[in-house]
Amino acid sequence: MSREKFNKLRHDHCCFLYVSIIIVAFALSLSPAYCQDIEGYDDNPATQELFSELVYKSFSNFTSVFKQDIAKYFGFCITDVDEDWNMAFNFSKGTQFISNCAKKTNGDMLRRICTAAEIKFYFNNLFEKGAKKSNYLKPNKNCNLSSWVSGCEPGWACGVGKGEKVDLRNSKDMPFRSTNCAACCEGFFCPHGITCMIPCPLGAHCPLAKLNKTTGICDPYHYQLPPGKPNHTCGGADIWADILSSSEIFCSAGLYCPSTIQEIPCSRGHYCRTGSTSQTGCFNLATCETQSTNQNITAYGILFFAGLSFLLIIIYNCSDQVLATRERRQAKTREKAVQSVRETAQAREKWKSARDIAKKGAIGLQTQLSRTFSRTKSKRPVEQLKGFGQAKPGSDAALPPMPGGSSSQQSSGKGKRKRKEQPHTDAG
Repeated sequence: MSREKFNKLRHDHCCFLYVSIIIVAFALSLSPAYCQDIEGYDDNPATQELFSELVYKSFSNFTSVFKQDIAKYFGFCITDVDEDWNMAFNFSKGTQFISNCAKKTNGDMLRRICTAAEIKFYFNNLFEKGAKKSNYLKPNKNCNLSSWVSGCEPGWACGVGKGEKVDLRNSKDMPFRSTNCAACCEGFFCPHGITCMIPCPLGAHCPLAKLNKTTGICDPYHYQLPPGKPNHTCGGADIWADILSSSEIFCSAGLYCPSTIQEIPCSRGHYCRTGSTSQTGCFNLATCETQSTNQNITAYGILFFAGLSFLLIIIYNCSDQVLATRERRQAKTREKAVQSVRETAQAREKWKSARDIAKKGAIGLQTQLSRTFSRTKSKRPVEQLKGFGQAKPGSDAALPPMPGGSSSQQSSGKGKRKRKEQPHTDAG
């Protein structure tokens, strides 16, 4: 084995051991993570993987720092902060963008990543602006009227001084960044007015921008190069917010982004909406062409209208039977009503007849009883009159005497006496 190969192998082994020690120390320690330069970063796959894992873990624990702020601003729609954070920043399946950035910055990437204080500063500015479209941030330690380095421009970032430590979990103090300013790495976004990099969340696509010489804009973003700086080039993404304010940073419809630096067209039989991290299979009978943004459910629509038409035909054909059945039921109901009325009228007639018969019988009984009682009463006065020598009521003797009737009565009395006396005379 040659001496050069031996030295290279020894160098790789030392780098591997050094990064391993850092990772183990970070995993076992509960103290804040301090970042510094990693000298001798090279293309060793093992070194790249371990370094990517270190960087990923350094900002994957930010949930404990931002939990209260997330619950304060988004508590109405977020119930599990840890779960939502993992959905947005779980890069365990794709850390290639970290390796690429480490290679680009020659191991100086950790000095360029925003601390918790800088991330809070950025998002608090977004909340305060509300519906305003301005991407400018408030003046801060690194970007103000007296100090405006290249890293303050959109899509650019700077590092801290050599030998300075950066506490990524420090949520109060912003570090001073003004050295080694360069374009933002792919997979990160560097806001206008702050000199650090923030990882783009899953569902975003953050490539390096390219200058459009016709419009002077850095595509696919919307910022321009600063005037008076001919050596300044387009950097990376400059904003990440809601889809209305930063639609250019989200994965395009018809494509899916398994990582923030990959954009793959949707295959046939699948569809991809804006911000997709994977392609979604279409339903049976639905059609999805290449780069479909949604599934074509025309077949389901045809089946629905066919079923609806069939149902209407059945209803139309059966409507006559339904109406006839209804008419028969109504006729039976009317017949029952008429029969009920008739029976009621007959019952009333029978009751009236029975009442009349009962009334007549009562009247006849009353008449008979009155006659009986009247005869009994009429007999008692006659007997009483006979006892007193009075004439029977209703006879001629009971009539009052006529005027002048006394002489006639006397004459008639005399005549009777004469008739009585004559037989005596004749007998003599």
